[in-house]
Amino acid sequence: MVHVVKPVLSWYEATAQRGAPFESLKSTHDVDVCVIGGGFAGLTTALESQKRGLSTVLLEGARIACAASGRNGGFVSSGFALGMSEVIKHVGLEAARGLYDLSREGTEYVRRNLLDHAPDVIMGHGWRMALRHRDDGSLQKYADHMARDFAEDVAFHTTEETRTVMRSQRYFESLSGSQAFHIHPLRYGLLLGQLLVKAGGKIFENTRALKIEKTGGAFEVQTESGKVRAKHVVVCVSALDAKLHGASGRAVLPVATYVAVTEPLQQNVIATSAALSDTRRAGDYYRLISEGRLLWGGCITTRVSEPHALAQRMKKDMVSVYPELGNPRIDYAWSGLMGYALHKMPLIGRDAEGIWFATAFGGHGLNTTAMAGLLMSRAIAGEDDGFRRFSTFGPKWAYGPIGRAGVQGSYWAMQLRDKWDEYRSRS
Repeated sequence: MVHVVKPVLSWYEATAQRGAPFESLKSTHDVDVCVIGGGFAGLTTALESQKRGLSTVLLEGARIACAASGRNGGFVSSGFALGMSEVIKHVGLEAARGLYDLSREGTEYVRRNLLDHAPDVIMGHGWRMALRHRDDGSLQKYADHMARDFAEDVAFHTTEETRTVMRSQRYFESLSGSQAFHIHPLRYGLLLGQLLVKAGGKIFENTRALKIEKTGGAFEVQTESGKVRAKHVVVCVSALDAKLHGASGRAVLPVATYVAVTEPLQQNVIATSAALSDTRRAGDYYRLISEGRLLWGGCITTRVSEPHALAQRMKKDMVSVYPELGNPRIDYAWSGLMGYALHKMPLIGRDAEGIWFATAFGGHGLNTTAMAGLLMSRAIAGEDDGFRRFSTFGPKWAYGPIGRAGVQGSYWAMQLRDKWDEYRSRS
């Protein structure tokens, strides 16, 4: 199945300068590396491969960074969608530390690229995550756990301290950290494309890969009007194409999230430029952006199509937390389609035929896509085999429509538990 991204104008698209599209592929190219998919994982893999002296072509079915990479919340922080305590259960503490260090390398890669080439793409620093019910001691335990096991500096804040920066009666205790930052993700994706071309790589947009065939010790990637012959192929299509690479495609569940951006606001309820969220199992995430606008995301669902009256739905959510916002106009509202594996960890590896894959970054993608691009390029160049650290989290069938129904049911159950926790705090 190929999921088509609807051309709904996001605030990111409205405030980035894409320019003319790259040409589509109309001939045959012989290269060292062919990367399929122009999101962050594909762009980073292609850029880092080209920088290592490997001739590289990137194929994108639409425009680079047009899907989840250019439509997400823009938070950059270390870690994975799967919590580190759960990662430890799968691989043990030492291996979990190794994985966390890789995720931290991804965070620093994004930071370094932006500081070196486009510092204005960074829109704020720090993160804060709040409870919507009274603390049972879990937040302090989490802060201690991250400091002890992963040398991550996480600060605990009381309800009173929390409400000095997130001025809502819905919030109680919180955690914060200074290592994270938030960005304009589409402008970052366009920067990666510019750096790739400057390094000598080639990008072909509006060029969907139709089939990968192994021919001797190399591969042929067929498109509608051309082909690429390459020693290495890296598939980075996330949830957009389940058939091109069967092993990883069957293992990815498409999950949607929604984002809205308000008109410029005069407000005094959010008193921080940090990236903000709550601890609910399917919670809100938001931040102040340019012109005093509020970017608000949430409502995770396996429904791929955009719901009716999305803007009103998102407004209702934000004013339920901050009623003092009144009735802000919503200038932009859009959905983004992420890819998740059932175990909530990225799928990074190489199959028996020799095809590389890097996908399923949903929920924590800005650092992990950078990490994956580094791992893929280093492995292809023969520098190291760090990608094997993810072998425990290999691709497993996600049960197709049945899996999506099960995940949707689990989200509904999470939301019910969240509402019960909040009700008890108000009682």
